[in-house]
Amino acid sequence: MIRYVAFLLLFCIVGSANAQVLLDYVVAVVNENAITRSELDSELGIAVIMGTRVTEARTTAERRAALDAIINRKLVLQESKRLGIVVTERDARVAEKIDEIRKRYDSDTAFQRALQQHGLEDEALKAWVYEQLVYDEFFRRIFFNALNSAEVATLARSYYDANSTEFIMPPTVTFNALFIAIPKDISETEKQKVEDLTQQLYMRLQQGETFETVREVYETQLAMKLEVLTLEVDTPLGAIVAELQDSERSALFPVSEGYQILEHVRNNPARQKAYAEVSEEIIDRIQQEKAKTGFAAWLAERREEESWHILDDALTQESDGK
Repeated sequence: MIRYVAFLLLFCIVGSANAQVLLDYVVAVVNENAITRSELDSELGIAVIMGTRVTEARTTAERRAALDAIINRKLVLQESKRLGIVVTERDARVAEKIDEIRKRYDSDTAFQRALQQHGLEDEALKAWVYEQLVYDEFFRRIFFNALNSAEVATLARSYYDANSTEFIMPPTVTFNALFIAIPKDISETEKQKVEDLTQQLYMRLQQGETFETVREVYETQLAMKLEVLTLEVDTPLGAIVAELQDSERSALFPVSEGYQILEHVRNNPARQKAYAEVSEEIIDRIQQEKAKTGFAAWLAERREEESWHILDDALTQESDGK
């Protein structure tokens, strides 16, 4: 399709015959598959909903980057259709992904307000999510799963041998943590009772009783949780415990929903992680990098071979398609 193919304009006649309001137009074509201005605007709006940084002004550079993303996706969707790649349980998986996006917001009302603010309809978001699912499935099947597992494993071992210092476990500290919850829906009298019992429990710990003993004594009167934790020394809580001596208890200190008492168990020095501990991490990293490289090369080849054109002069660059 040549560049000056129908630059489609859609108009809505409002009021009189002389009042024409531009609603939509085609900004690009990918193998005769049109990309409209509204689709480009939706792409930019969804980028904001997803947390991608996009300025309110939506600069030409941002619009061109969004258009390139749509062009790439169209090429992938067209090839996926040719290969018969689909996403099973479409409705359920789309709903699941939209729920994940919705959780970025404090409430469903806030989420719907954000959609309206960026001119997004529910159906447009659902269509975009499904296209992304197909896009990801294409990447997984054609590029990620096609890698030679034996070759990747060999590369992973070589990477570990050459970069072993990258996989050093920093110093950690192991400790007992006793958490005492204070329910929010109790009266002031009940709250004071919990405070008094907590102080009694703490005094017994200071007198040498074990965490297990005091938990058994107070478990019917207080909501408690006892855990054995290991944290890096350079974390806020890890640094507090690392300052304690062996078997020393911390002060009783408030946390968001109650109180916590810590007991130092041992310090763990930094150590070199064995290959077996990090092999899956390295293999996944190499697979992702090789798959992304192969996918990028495929997209570049497709953009050279397929017919795509940008029809909006404001978005046209010398690197436009054939």
